[in-house]
Amino acid sequence: MSTPSPPKSTGAAPTASAPVTPAIALPPLPPVKYAAATTGGKWAIVARSDDTDATDANAKAQQEGRRRVKQALAAVLGSEQLVVLVGLGPSAGVGGPKMSDLWRKVRDKDQASFEAIQAKVGDTTPLGETGDIEALLSKCQLLAHLPVGVDPSVATFISEAEKIIADACRDFVATADLSDHEHLVRVLARRPQGKPRTRIFTTNYDLCIERAAGNSGAHIVDGFGRESTPVFDGINFDIDFVRRRIESKSPEYLDGVVHLAKLHGSVDWATEDNRIVRREKPAAPVLIYPRSDKFELSYRQPFLEMMSQLQSALRQPNIGLLVLGFGFADAHLSEMILSAIKRNLSMKVVVATLHCEQHCNDANNWAYRPKIHLMQKLLSQGDSRIALVDATFPDLVRLVPDLGTETEEDKLRAMLRKLIT
Repeated sequence: MSTPSPPKSTGAAPTASAPVTPAIALPPLPPVKYAAATTGGKWAIVARSDDTDATDANAKAQQEGRRRVKQALAAVLGSEQLVVLVGLGPSAGVGGPKMSDLWRKVRDKDQASFEAIQAKVGDTTPLGETGDIEALLSKCQLLAHLPVGVDPSVATFISEAEKIIADACRDFVATADLSDHEHLVRVLARRPQGKPRTRIFTTNYDLCIERAAGNSGAHIVDGFGRESTPVFDGINFDIDFVRRRIESKSPEYLDGVVHLAKLHGSVDWATEDNRIVRREKPAAPVLIYPRSDKFELSYRQPFLEMMSQLQSALRQPNIGLLVLGFGFADAHLSEMILSAIKRNLSMKVVVATLHCEQHCNDANNWAYRPKIHLMQKLLSQGDSRIALVDATFPDLVRLVPDLGTETEEDKLRAMLRKLIT
């Protein structure tokens, strides 16, 4: 073997090499965990990917956990009735604002006015820290509706804060990576024709699900009609999509259809002539803002219709309920789910949300959620209907079975949508 010759001298002075920028260490991903009757209600780690050749005892246990979570998800997705409740988690994971973000956005718009409002309502959160935007707006709402001595600056602050919140929940979707949403919508929409359509309920104002459905070729039934300016009417939830070929005497149901009910409103809803209509960017979107009166507002139209749809869905026999990114902080929804678990013994439930383990820990004052804790207690008593998963939304999507069921026709449609507008 010959050895390479040393480099020839050029006679020039050596140049200093460019400084190397050290790589920024990313925070470690939180482990995926689950709790079920098979674990005695205790938390076990789930492998992030399939490894059929795992030999280490811990790796084998994590693979078994992965198999069990997939099995629980398959049981829910295969139920006669399928209901999905989507909370903040999936949107926050693609850039949507969290409650802490909304506090900062409202505060930073006009810090002097913000401090003045804090003083008026008795909020003692230091300016450099993040407080509870829901508690702040709730106090403002009480002050704005005093029978005497109303301060008009409080109502002005509420109006400006609500506009900031609506804009923040609208604008991020334009650049969000919705690939995980698209995968999930595609799976949820692909139901056997003999089974009812998947019913998706969400507390989010944003349009992530609608955009994901459009990108994945799914159709949405959302209570709005097909007018040039779509108008909401609860009876429209009974409408479906069918194909009727010229040569056929009977119609056939289209694949890829889901129902969508937005429990707290949407950034593209507006009130016009006592009707709820869809507009691209309304000046005053119809939303239940984060305030203590959201329970009462849930029982006004159009939110009453959405809540009725959820309550009716949870009462159906042989129902599978998949809860995603919902931390059970909304008492009116949490009570409804717990009531269904208590009364509907044929129900199968998977709750998948980040920090789920902390929400179950009654020693964690910041994150504790008593309703999830009650479900963990049921697991410890052997209730096999329920599984709890502590995972990010992308991790959960990768656990959902049959993500690879996309047909060649689906792939062709997706390609044509991207290349031909």
